[in-house]
Amino acid sequence: MPQSNSYIPFVPDNAPFSADQRAWLNGFLAGMFSERPGEAVEETPAVKATILFGSQTGNAEALAGQAAKQLKSSGVEATVVDMDAYSTDKITEEENLVLVSSTYGDGEPPDNAAGLHSFLMDEGAPRLEKTSFAVFGLGDTSYPEFCKCAKDFDGRLETLGAKRLVDRVDADVEFEEPFEGWIQSLGSALASSAPTETVVAPEVSAETEVAEAYGKKNPFPAKVLQNLNLNKEGSAKETRHVSLSLEGSGLEYEVGDALAVIPLNNEKLVNDLIARLELDPKGEVMGADGASKSLEEALRSDFEITNVTKKLAEAVAASNGSESLLTLIENKKAFDEYCWGRDLLDLVTDYPVQFANGEALVSILKKLNHRLYSISSSPEAHPSEVHVTVARVFYEKEGRTRFGVCSDFLSLAPEGSEVMVYTHANKNFRPPEDLSQDAIMIGPGTGIAPFRAFMEDRIAKEASGRNWLFFGDQKCATDFLYRDTLEQWFKDGKLQRLDTAFSRDQKEKIYVQDRMREQGAELFAWLEGGASFFVCGDASRMAKDVDLALHEIIAEHGKMSEDEASGYVKKLKSEKHYQRDVY
Repeated sequence: MPQSNSYIPFVPDNAPFSADQRAWLNGFLAGMFSERPGEAVEETPAVKATILFGSQTGNAEALAGQAAKQLKSSGVEATVVDMDAYSTDKITEEENLVLVSSTYGDGEPPDNAAGLHSFLMDEGAPRLEKTSFAVFGLGDTSYPEFCKCAKDFDGRLETLGAKRLVDRVDADVEFEEPFEGWIQSLGSALASSAPTETVVAPEVSAETEVAEAYGKKNPFPAKVLQNLNLNKEGSAKETRHVSLSLEGSGLEYEVGDALAVIPLNNEKLVNDLIARLELDPKGEVMGADGASKSLEEALRSDFEITNVTKKLAEAVAASNGSESLLTLIENKKAFDEYCWGRDLLDLVTDYPVQFANGEALVSILKKLNHRLYSISSSPEAHPSEVHVTVARVFYEKEGRTRFGVCSDFLSLAPEGSEVMVYTHANKNFRPPEDLSQDAIMIGPGTGIAPFRAFMEDRIAKEASGRNWLFFGDQKCATDFLYRDTLEQWFKDGKLQRLDTAFSRDQKEKIYVQDRMREQGAELFAWLEGGASFFVCGDASRMAKDVDLALHEIIAEHGKMSEDEASGYVKKLKSEKHYQRDVY
């Protein structure tokens, strides 16, 4: 039987050609070396890999897709699957299992990874001696349980007998570079196990990718159109409604997405830190972007100085030789308590250190990263605009007023000024596609943000499904965010139910989960009728309390056991009828 060439040559990505030139050459080579019409080809099975993603905000999902694309160019037959949709019955049959997972809250798995995480951690999890695996973790070193979910997966797969393809990589917020190194190593490891006859050829497309003018690598300078305090006089809080123009940016978003904001550090904190360390504010240092700039400019725009991490404390201890700081670092509980609410100025004040120059200081600092805010507008209602709802963080500690980096920066941004931004997709948090479907939304405090967007979107699209919002805060008179809008929607019949919980308006504190229990029978009836359940807000307390209340409501009003109620909730999640945007 005639056989075509077993190898089709191609131009690699690092060749000195433009994307257009590379695509044309690859197409030419593919045509020249492919089989002639009528010739049969003996195919050799390719190496197969299943890529599972656990994603809360969409980053892990995007990387899983990117991994599949790059592995396919190495001749690997890669399939991407949402962890929530993965059938664990197939796991013992997997040849190569690749996991890309984030971590959220206090080291917890993302919502769509919870089921697989529970399955693998269970004592009855199957042995996986026939499976090879690789894990990539996404996290933030500012949090104590950095990449815990990925570490859990990695350790457990090894314990179950699976063979490691490449070492796990735990990536900080800037994950692109470590991911590129990891996926290249993984591609090599998988390709080395392929049969020698396997055809290795990249996918060739007539279309070439065109880089976005504005995005993560090139944020857009958005003009501030409006900056309003939503709280009334007498409130203990300050919550800002910030409207920004996207005119001319080419940036797009859907309701449920987030806005990434590139902040600047507080100017007074920068000056006080430089003075404490007795450094030259005009001294030249290398910024996080590789450009030379003054120390004061670099500390203002390039580096994190408001969080004390273990890595930062260890670097200071190495510089000043402080045994007491090293002892503190070794005591995790004591160290975590020390770090809460403290910044770099506190650290170098409590444990004095002398840096030779500004460069020595910035060399131990991590890059100042973007902050994500749930978008509180619909592009249907506000074309070329994006709105965010920002709680300004400020508190007194040890004689100093402390401010949140980005919340303070945004709160003080005057109308007409510019803020560097880009949009961040979150495919795991979307209003019902079926406009006839009901929506139950739990959004206390700034958790109201995406639900303002949901409502604007559903109203603009004339959705026939009912809307039920639970909102809570401290005091009705001063903290009822977007009150006029919400009450008007309720009056007009756009918002069918509006339940509020103001914790400080009575002796006993009342929260949204308490209102849920009060309306338990009706809430369960909505769920039985196909309603979707959405939660936005604090992950560490509120989201857990709401989840517990939901389980109890289903058990009580559905007359179910605890296990049956848990199964009901799992089904809601698997059908995307229970979605959370928590932080």
